[in-house]
Amino acid sequence: MSPPAPKKPSTRRGFSTEQVALTALRVLDERGAAGLSVRSVATELGINPNALYTYVRSREDLERLVVESVLAEVPPRASRGTWQSRIRGLCLDVHAALVRHPGAAQLFMNAPMDGPQAMELGEGLLRELTKAGLPPAQASRAAYTLIVQVIGFAALAMAETDGTVPLTPESERIAGRRAGLEFVPAETHPLTAATRDTAAAWVGEAQLRWSLDRLLEGFAALADAP
Repeated sequence: MSPPAPKKPSTRRGFSTEQVALTALRVLDERGAAGLSVRSVATELGINPNALYTYVRSREDLERLVVESVLAEVPPRASRGTWQSRIRGLCLDVHAALVRHPGAAQLFMNAPMDGPQAMELGEGLLRELTKAGLPPAQASRAAYTLIVQVIGFAALAMAETDGTVPLTPESERIAGRRAGLEFVPAETHPLTAATRDTAAAWVGEAQLRWSLDRLLEGFAALADAP
């Protein structure tokens, strides 16, 4: 069977911004962050690269659309539960969206986070933290710490993959890390060798939950301080 003929570029302008965003996200899923470009998205849409600038002004704009598309998958938070459980749930939902789109984890480290979805993420964290009793300045520092934790955690974990879907199951990635830590010599690095199982699981969601819980405990202590 002969391969399908490549899409013929055109200059038509019959796309919505949402279609461009979803196409960019699909390119990211299939090719990873390195494969996302104005040219690759235009090719998928069947238009000339210059025609894509009808919808985005730059690659930065394209990345902003991808960030917004990923964050749009984060469900609204329910008002029930403690402020800690609501923040934990929000952070885990963001992480889940990044796991569904592993190439986005690297992209989030550099892409603009100033679209409506990204702004609401930050505002939502600030609302919860100020309700918990943190002064605005401390709430701002705490919100940034949580964002760094979630995005940084995902970026480091996904850096050990090719950034495309389907993502290798977490259990397999942990097993691969564990096998790679066999080289650690117990004679010279006894503590590192003794904690190989824990280090192997650093890329798992359980590690993220542990980190979030420790941060939330610290924020609670700040809120309760006289």
